[in-house]
Amino acid sequence: MEQKTSELLNEIMHAKGADQFMTNVEANFAHFEPAEYLAELLHIKGKTKSVVIRQANLTPTTGYQYFDGKRRPSRSRMLALGFGFKLSLDETNTMLKRTGYAPLYAKDEWDALIIFALVQHFELNQTDELLFQYGLGTITAAN
Repeated sequence: MEQKTSELLNEIMHAKGADQFMTNVEANFAHFEPAEYLAELLHIKGKTKSVVIRQANLTPTTGYQYFDGKRRPSRSRMLALGFGFKLSLDETNTMLKRTGYAPLYAKDEWDALIIFALVQHFELNQTDELLFQYGLGTITAAN
């Protein structure tokens, strides 16, 4: 059974040596494979790759490479995919963490506007317009 993060942190902090906790908690480490998590989301959300890619404003070639694990999406591309899946704020932050990226941070203005957009159920295009309005670029134009 997977340990809670706080339990895992406690075990690491009280270990006498690295071998002690590395052996005991190895199964709890997050392995950041976006393609695996994207496949999990397809199953959970009952969506198709083509629909998610289209709603994420990605080119089909690039989108399928993300789903097939041939390319690793950047944080902004993961956010675009989150909009393609129509994820909630909590689901988006879980996706970011599970794929090795920082969750959305309310003290960052770019992230704050994305948080607002997710809570308001904006589409990706509306979110990009909001970001652009505040001179912060867009999700789709970011690397």
